[in-house]
Amino acid sequence: MTYPQERRQYPRVSLTHVSVEVYDSTGMLETPEFCFIINVSENGMLFKSDKKEDKYTSQKRVRLTFTLPENALVIRTDALIIHSQETDLSVYVGAQFKNLTVPDQKSLQEFIQKTLEKPEN
Repeated sequence: MTYPQERRQYPRVSLTHVSVEVYDSTGMLETPEFCFIINVSENGMLFKSDKKEDKYTSQKRVRLTFTLPENALVIRTDALIIHSQETDLSVYVGAQFKNLTVPDQKSLQEFIQKTLEKPEN
């Protein structure tokens, strides 16, 4: 079986048991939703929400806060919702990072590179 060529500019790595706090675009006065990150790249992530309402519509701006595994650095960035896919139990949301700081971008690059270089067990 042949698979279509990957169109993503940046490789993605899967994460398990890592959450992201999702706020509205102002980041203030709203209780965040805690969602599980499915995968992450240098310019975005896919996360899973248990909310079934139309909270994550395409082109909506949100603010994300998360910590990468084995790293104490907290990454806070604005993001743009690119797509969402609803299932019976959850909503899978693809978000593109906006205004990511240079140190955060570097941390993401290093984390992804290390993860991709690890031999599979």
